[in-house]
Amino acid sequence: MNSTGQSQGNALIEDIVTRTVDELTPRGLFNFNAPRQTLMGEGAILKIGEMLSQLSVSHVLVIADRIVHEKGLMRSMQRSLERAGVACTIYPVINQEPDETVVANATELLTRNHVDFVLGFGGGSALDAAKAIALAGSCQSSLQQMAEPGFKGRRVIGLGAVPTTAGTGSEVTDISVIMRADRKHKYVIKQVDLMPDLAIVDPGLMLNLPPLVTAATGIDALTHAIEAYAARSSHPLAKALAICAVQSIAEALPIVVGNGGDVAARLTMATAAYKAGLAFSNSGLGLVHAISHQIGARYRLAHGIANGILLPYVMRFNALVCQRDYAAIAHMLGVTRTGMTEREQCMASIDAVRQLLSGIGLPGNLAGTNINRDDFGAIAAEALEDVCIRDNPRDVTEADIVQLLEDACRTTTNE
Repeated sequence: MNSTGQSQGNALIEDIVTRTVDELTPRGLFNFNAPRQTLMGEGAILKIGEMLSQLSVSHVLVIADRIVHEKGLMRSMQRSLERAGVACTIYPVINQEPDETVVANATELLTRNHVDFVLGFGGGSALDAAKAIALAGSCQSSLQQMAEPGFKGRRVIGLGAVPTTAGTGSEVTDISVIMRADRKHKYVIKQVDLMPDLAIVDPGLMLNLPPLVTAATGIDALTHAIEAYAARSSHPLAKALAICAVQSIAEALPIVVGNGGDVAARLTMATAAYKAGLAFSNSGLGLVHAISHQIGARYRLAHGIANGILLPYVMRFNALVCQRDYAAIAHMLGVTRTGMTEREQCMASIDAVRQLLSGIGLPGNLAGTNINRDDFGAIAAEALEDVCIRDNPRDVTEADIVQLLEDACRTTTNE
């Protein structure tokens, strides 16, 4: 080999070694995504016209809950948009978890009206639909394509969210859950472009929400916080948001269930749901959501209620590897005392979740639902394919899930 060839060979080897070292050196890295802009507080909705005008929005498509629209909760938004000269098309069709048809029809409406901004207004279903519509309308892709790993489509249409419940955290997450046409399964789409550009959180829109809806959405937020704190991909920033959300929810949720007009408590819950949403969007969830997505679709069980029922059972299962995490959560729930071991604190956190469920009027097991034991195997298999399962802190088998469902169907618990 001549000197030129040897020199090139040495340079190639050096490049390979350097690249390998560079790839192995970074450790403990984590990404953190959040909405570009958030406005939070009573009366925040009155600023929406001004904010969209600053973003040079000309025509906004509002995907709204039907009941929210009928109750007149959107009037303040409409006045603000009109004053700012922003055209508005309202599509108030969400009365249950949205399916493929809703997304397809709204995407067509978006294209026909030359919309440059999509706004979700309502509960998590309306916000999830808006997110899917904005992405689908941008890249002309199907829900199935968007749900596939490695999807490369990008959103170019603006996206905003105005939650009217404190629970899903959809206003700050990069996830959208949409029913398939058979309404027995769900697309769980996770893409960074599903993160809204703008979130407006106004507790005034949440006043006097029915107690059951308040309880179910609030326990959803608690589930987000607890799963995010213990998730495999969790990191210090996500944990800080999650643990803070746990404490706020424990304090404020019973108040807003019992007194829906308490503005201060509503704001506390809205802020906690926001924190929990940021936490899980950046750290992942776990087994509660992996199972909940399946039984919610199959049996028309509200997402928050399904999460609440499953949460203590999954915590008990995960306690094998989450003892320290759950002990920390026990402190935030206010159920620790001097002299308790870490194990005792861990179990106290699970008991506290059960007591909170009971206190706000939510069921503690699946015995009162129409769940069918013959479906347990299929549910377990589908849960293992759910995107949320990958961040569960403990390894899970199909048999584990079947046993967990069996336990959750009993009318008594055996701790």
